Amino acid sequence: MSAATSPASPGPSSRRDARSRIAATGRASTVAAFLLVAAAVCVTPAIAQVRTRVEGLVALVGGATPGPGVDVVLLSDVTLRARMRLAGQAPESPLPLGPLPSGLVRATLDELLGEVFIAREATRVRVRVPQAADVARERAHLEAESGGAARLDALLRALGAAPEEIDALAARRALVAAFFAANLEGVTEISDAEVERLYLAGDHPFVDMTLDEAREPLRIQAAQAALERAVSRWVAVLRGRITHRILLRDS
Repeated sequence: MSAATSPASPGPSSRRDARSRIAATGRASTVAAFLLVAAAVCVTPAIAQVRTRVEGLVALVGGATPGPGVDVVLLSDVTLRARMRLAGQAPESPLPLGPLPSGLVRATLDELLGEVFIAREATRVRVRVPQAADVARERAHLEAESGGAARLDALLRALGAAPEEIDALAARRALVAAFFAANLEGVTEISDAEVERLYLAGDHPFVDMTLDEAREPLRIQAAQAALERAVSRWVAVLRGRITHRILLRDS
């Protein structure tokens, strides 16, 4: 995470941007918040640019070689997820079928690895099994991230990918959400006293607001920071506990 900025330095525009980001985060699902920090915890080597949907083993979780009980991450999984993100960022543009920046591919692999770690732990401790409505909600989030259901369907057709792949992604994200619901309860509850302490410290983008005006956006910011710290600890612990192997092949 970047270093904190002094209270007096942000201009009006940067403060508005920060407020917009915080408000958007406050509306995000638990899984979406998790994805914001997964890449900061899982670090992998650079991956070559990818032009098309390519099958190839890039990671193993749960063992050093493929086999029963080992989760396999394919390069096609990573590139599909990356293209979904790009499709949603520019929904009026042509489908993102060209070369992918290596940094985006790397960050997407990190996110997928973080999800797999958490999903495996959720299965091990037998968290509540997600219901059909939970999976449907996560699928809706994936569609929204891709620019809508129609745009996602068009992307899948262009890549020769099956709709069942999105169902599998949604099911895993629902399992991750269930794990966090069971293990992070209370983490994002920020007391009025803590909000006031943070406000008086001045290390936030709301310095031109009164305490009453800043109270709720500052509470959202503090809750997000607390969630990030908790998720980072979980992923770091699981990285050390679960056998995994990163295999990168140029396409």
